Amino acid sequence: MIEITFQNDEVKLINTQNNVSETVLHFGGIHNNHTTISSPKLLQEYIHMLENYSTIQKYTYGETTMIDIVALTSLIYNELMAGKHTEIRALEVGSWFGCSSYFFANSLKTFSDSNILFCMDTWQGSPDTASHNIANFENAFEHFKSVMRYAGVYENIKPIVCDSTVGMDILQDDYFDIIFVDANHTYDYVYQDIIKGIRKIKVGGLLMGHDCECYADELPPHLLHGDNKHLDGIEGYHTGVIKALDDIFGRSYSRFNYSLVWYKRITQEDKDMLLEMDLAYNYDQEDILQLVDTMKEAIQFIYQNITEGKSDMLQILTLDTVQAANQLEKEMVPLCERLYNKDLKIKTNELKSALLDFQITYNNDFPRALFVLESRVIESFNIWLECFLESEKK
Repeated sequence: MIEITFQNDEVKLINTQNNVSETVLHFGGIHNNHTTISSPKLLQEYIHMLENYSTIQKYTYGETTMIDIVALTSLIYNELMAGKHTEIRALEVGSWFGCSSYFFANSLKTFSDSNILFCMDTWQGSPDTASHNIANFENAFEHFKSVMRYAGVYENIKPIVCDSTVGMDILQDDYFDIIFVDANHTYDYVYQDIIKGIRKIKVGGLLMGHDCECYADELPPHLLHGDNKHLDGIEGYHTGVIKALDDIFGRSYSRFNYSLVWYKRITQEDKDMLLEMDLAYNYDQEDILQLVDTMKEAIQFIYQNITEGKSDMLQILTLDTVQAANQLEKEMVPLCERLYNKDLKIKTNELKSALLDFQITYNNDFPRALFVLESRVIESFNIWLECFLESEKK
């Protein structure tokens, strides 16, 4: 068991099994407090913030543990005590009801009201998860705003209602001082969120994330080598997060002891790595065109046969088409990055969203399925195809 203690000017984590302690925050030394706020005041504010944990957890349905909150907030406090502590621009990718958002924003606000946390989320939850079901019964975004207002940090928050696959492209490169990644935990999403986080953060900025239980080489062998990147948690491990981190950083990132929080100081070498990845990318036009033709034929077949009624064959074909859209997005992401084509990236995401919407409607509200197919899927596909062909001419 891990206990959090406040001794003199320090915040410590103590392992009660072996009585080993680790200092995670030290307020007394002038070397780590370059602010105009006294160390006792900072310690007082920190303790008061943690005392709100149970209340915030209750109103945000939070699953983030106290140890994870200590990890997140102590990293932020140490960052701001060590140097720049005003006009901080931070980004949280994946906010949901705002458990971590409150502690992130409160930590920033303690140092200066000029510090801003941008919170990016769809506030729709992840498909096929309990959070998605909650979103269907409650306006998650309004709930998020209400809790942040109640907690007194909303003035320091700027929400961005958007999927990170699109929203991260809109943001300015080299803009943020701190980024925290905690959105979709499957490999493709985490990989892109981290890569884009490197683009958006300043050199020397602090990139952090959640749901990392260990380094990749510490995974059980069957999980390390198994095909499980796209599973959100398996046998107690978020393999998508762990493997994405390994593919990008190897072991050159750090883990906060006893927690699921990872962090990395972004260097110029990390920025240069992205340029090398762009140059090494091989674009297989033939594979993408074949995938597009397959999707087109599937959509046409569904459209021609849906009026005959719901069938198992169409249901399976719809699922296959959604999976093809996921594969298309995976293929298009590096191309769009290399071409700096945000519009094509957005259209790809809109096509996938339209197909997901059709799948859900087909399963749950079949009478509306034809309308969604005509008004969203076919229209989105035609717009995407036109945008893709236009990019091919450039």
